[in-house]
Amino acid sequence: MERYFKRRFALTTSSSDNVGSSSSGDVGISRDVDSSKESELQDILANLIADPGLRPQMLDYDPNIRNEVQIAYLQKGPCQPKDRTFSQTDLSGYDRRFNVKWFDEFDWLEYSISKDVAFCLYYYLFKSNFIICQVCSDVFTEVSFRNWKKKDKMQHVGAVGSVHNQSRHYCVDLMNQKQHIRTVLIKQSEQARIDYRIYLTASLDCVRFLLRQGLPFRGHNESDTSSNKGNYLELLQFLTDRDE
Repeated sequence: MERYFKRRFALTTSSSDNVGSSSSGDVGISRDVDSSKESELQDILANLIADPGLRPQMLDYDPNIRNEVQIAYLQKGPCQPKDRTFSQTDLSGYDRRFNVKWFDEFDWLEYSISKDVAFCLYYYLFKSNFIICQVCSDVFTEVSFRNWKKKDKMQHVGAVGSVHNQSRHYCVDLMNQKQHIRTVLIKQSEQARIDYRIYLTASLDCVRFLLRQGLPFRGHNESDTSSNKGNYLELLQFLTDRDE
């Protein structure tokens, strides 16, 4: 079946020979730019800021790399320093502090050591997807939450269609990329792509031959038990029998 690649290789070679030196230079520049962007992305992912009070906002990241940053934060999980002694705050004459047990109750909850406030990881990652959201722009995001004496205020999850739950669904969809056709194609092995090209090229050769000869494609009986499945299937089988 190697002959199915020879024509394409010849076309590719001849086309590349006709390309001028300036085009080659442009390709080189393009590769340098792509390499620079990839290096920048890797640097950002390697230096993600854990403390939610010190992170840049998601909108500050380039849209082209935002998904990669969101995935990286989801893989790291929320910032939950469970072994820390939390500082006390005077609230209405009583000393209050963050309760470490809240981490076990709220998987989205984050704590900022630098600011002694709480945040929501889902809001941080996807609040920019909502045009109007006064609640999520004030609480558990930039302004955060610090009223330690009112645990009920932590119950901001809301109903099924709430901003929190929609943000959570965005997180689930982003991490569950096995459903996306792009990921499926990327995960194909190199051998699978080679095999597919062979199948496609062989099929096209059969089509070209039948068209040049003016022959019909279909047979009267194309079932597996048929002794004559028609010109197209028989010709394809003829090629297969001589090279798997």
